[in-house]
Amino acid sequence: MILPKRLRQFRYTLSATLFALVLVLQGFGKENPDSLLSVVRTASGKDKFYALKALSKFYKTTEPLKSLDYAEQQLRLAAEMKNRELEAEAMSDMAVPIVMMQQNKRAILLLQESLNIYDSLGNEKGRCRVLNSLGLAWSQNGSMDKALQCYIKVIPYYTKQGMKVNLATVYMNIGLSYEQLKKHELAISAGLKAKEIFTSLNDESRLNDVMLNLGLSYHSLERFDEARECFEKALAYYEKNHNVYGMAVATTNLVKLYEAKKDYANAQIWFAKALPLVREIHNTWAEASLFIDRAVLQYNFGKFNESLIDLATANSLNITAGDPDAQAQIFHTYYLVYDTLRQERLALEYFKKYSALSDTLHLQENARMTEELTIGFESAQKEAENQILRQDIKTSRMRQQLLTGLIVTILLTSFLIILLLNLKRRNLELKHKQTEHEKQLKEVELEKISFELQLKDQELVYQSMLRVDLTQINRSVQEKLAPFNLKFSSKKDQSEFMQVIQEITRQAGRDPLADFEILFTQLHKSFYENLIGHYSTLSKSELQVCGMIRMNLSTKDIARMMNLSATSVEMTRHRIRQKLNLGQKDNLTSFLMAI
Repeated sequence: MILPKRLRQFRYTLSATLFALVLVLQGFGKENPDSLLSVVRTASGKDKFYALKALSKFYKTTEPLKSLDYAEQQLRLAAEMKNRELEAEAMSDMAVPIVMMQQNKRAILLLQESLNIYDSLGNEKGRCRVLNSLGLAWSQNGSMDKALQCYIKVIPYYTKQGMKVNLATVYMNIGLSYEQLKKHELAISAGLKAKEIFTSLNDESRLNDVMLNLGLSYHSLERFDEARECFEKALAYYEKNHNVYGMAVATTNLVKLYEAKKDYANAQIWFAKALPLVREIHNTWAEASLFIDRAVLQYNFGKFNESLIDLATANSLNITAGDPDAQAQIFHTYYLVYDTLRQERLALEYFKKYSALSDTLHLQENARMTEELTIGFESAQKEAENQILRQDIKTSRMRQQLLTGLIVTILLTSFLIILLLNLKRRNLELKHKQTEHEKQLKEVELEKISFELQLKDQELVYQSMLRVDLTQINRSVQEKLAPFNLKFSSKKDQSEFMQVIQEITRQAGRDPLADFEILFTQLHKSFYENLIGHYSTLSKSELQVCGMIRMNLSTKDIARMMNLSATSVEMTRHRIRQKLNLGQKDNLTSFLMAI
């Protein structure tokens, strides 16, 4: 699995985020797939659903495609059962193998759709479970701000339920996310909360994972003594429990700590301790990173040949690891060494390589940010579609209920009328028909009035657009003809020509919106009065935009009529929404049309 830029750094490998990711990817155990397949073939309903879920979990790491296939079968089964809660659970399960296949965008969209379903059902437990997974997916995507939003939302639920382990793990994730965003003080604050909870639970293993993360934040703030204390405490625990992986992480952090303190002698000592540990856990990237660090140390000691040897080793290791950030660091250190040795040709060659790779990494970051915006847009679009679907379902149910009630009422009324008096029944039927006829006539009249008003609105828009275009043409003609005045030899010709120019200037100076205001006020007499009466802070230009939105004009057409950019119109719409106190889900056009 490929991790975001900073998460790939070896000193973060025991971070809370990766620990939580392991929790998300956990299965039900070591079920026998053959027995699960037997259940799938013979069972139905929820038994079959959870057998498919167990199969999906079983294959999540070894065969992600097969895992995804079983999760998709879960979703189809849930849809057949018309069980929205199981649909949400299946979508969340589908996200796991998709993340394993490094398709973060698709996973995020699935998780957000699952979250929307849990929100609509009021299922707080499912909602928090998906928010945790969504936070991890955003972290995988390098979007720490969005990950933080997800983590923070689950804190009240875990606090209320007394789920201390989950709460502490979330604080670990929050701390790491703040560290990624270089908000080190906030990272320490979150880490200390996690430390307090794990201390109260006597969970020494996770407590030392927190100590590693705290050490990173103290290191970033150059509080080296506190950082060293955290790393050494974690290292002592890992040594006591023969945790080679933890020992490798702690010792690697101590190398970087002493390097930052410019205590190169101690850095060399810890390098000698860290290297065999890293090799024992077969972490190629971490080994390459260590050799890069030692190459920098050798360079600072003035041992340039030794630095070049370490860089060559790091470069060879990074061919396997394939990390572009490490490669950029290798090229940059090569450049520093050769520049110091005054080997200008080699220094220039590696500087070009470093610059080209840095540009590529910058482009990749821009692509990630673009993908994040795309995910947000597609998620909002999907939510709008789901909202429309939910409204359609609700409307259909209401129609069925009304129809059932109407049928029962008609039957009861008919029965009573037959019992009482046949003549009275006929009179009631005649009155009913007359009332319906009058109602239909009124509806036809209202539709006619609405249609005529729409035609007038369209005519007003057309005329206004035409006047805007004519004004722009007059201005263009004025600008192009003005220089020709001096080319007439006779003053009479110049005078006549200037009269034409002045007339065009008067036409170009006319405000095309003035006529629009007059005609709009005639068509919608009380619109501006009602709007100003309730929202007096609206400016004149904002009122004009409100009128155009009321007529269902697009942002592009409004910008054309007001001679503004589309961006300016969007900003004006945003200010209007604020002044009208509209929420994110409120439709501005519908609101203005109702006034």
